[in-house]
Amino acid sequence: MERHIFLSLTTSSQWILFVGISLLIYSWIERKRWLQIAGELLFVALALFALWVIKSGMVVVPDVAEGATAPVEARLLTFFAGIALLGIVATIGLVLQHLKSSYAKIPILILVAAGVLLFFMLNHLQRL
Repeated sequence: MERHIFLSLTTSSQWILFVGISLLIYSWIERKRWLQIAGELLFVALALFALWVIKSGMVVVPDVAEGATAPVEARLLTFFAGIALLGIVATIGLVLQHLKSSYAKIPILILVAAGVLLFFMLNHLQRL
């Protein structure tokens, strides 16, 4: 994969992830529900982007000898798979909010915690 394509995919994803996490944290502090919904919708949009990247075949993983470390492309696919899972969690959170369930805060906690982990995973990938 060419470096500029790699950086465009990862940088745009990282910024959207950062804004989504920031909106969720700020909505939690200020008790603004519309910011929380916007943050969750960003995660859903990012998940759709991740599914598009996975399905389009933009990221091609080269063959690796046995015992060698995983290439950057394989780690990038792992990142996009994690983002797709967070999109499912965000969708569940949106449905629980619509139903006014008492469990609506649990998906938000999962999104923030896993989002921060994926943010730093991507930060590490960009440095390789």
